Amino acid sequence: MKSRLSTLAVCVVLLILLLAAAAGAASQDPRLASLTITNTRDHLLLYTELEGAFVEKVETAVQSGVETTVSYDIDIFEQKRFWFDKRIASIRAEHRVKFDAMKKVYTITRSWAEPQSLTTENYEEAKQVMSRLEGLRAAALTDLTRGEAYQVRARARLEEFTLPVYLKFIGLFADLDAFETDWRHAAFVY
Repeated sequence: MKSRLSTLAVCVVLLILLLAAAAGAASQDPRLASLTITNTRDHLLLYTELEGAFVEKVETAVQSGVETTVSYDIDIFEQKRFWFDKRIASIRAEHRVKFDAMKKVYTITRSWAEPQSLTTENYEEAKQVMSRLEGLRAAALTDLTRGEAYQVRARARLEEFTLPVYLKFIGLFADLDAFETDWRHAAFVY
């Protein structure tokens, strides 16, 4: 009887440890941490932040000079009660980072912002710029109808990139996978 009880206790402890490890691994998946919608007089603005994207392998690839692209897909729908939702806008915003080892500088190119290109010597700053959309003009307010319900959805993805020949032979990045976050949703009434 005692041996059964101790075996059961060991199994319960192992199950708890296994579940804790699985939960820890799941929490490290890249995700959009927030999705905020505001407006100016003329435009609907979007803010979002990507978390967990720059894992060690991605960081090593960036530090090696491999151009890395994070794309943000944004869709805006007018919600219809008894019909399909109407798409108001579909936007793809890209952030590219490339490290110049000679100059020791990161160049970040953003497809949607002015100025399009930023440079920094600090990796943490480059990572922060790559991980945020701040004030993206998602739609003109003239495209929206007052009193109607809308939904914005957004996701981010690390695009596949081509490794230089010398890195392919090393094999360090053999299992470097692109990722795609789950859709993040936000609803509002204009």
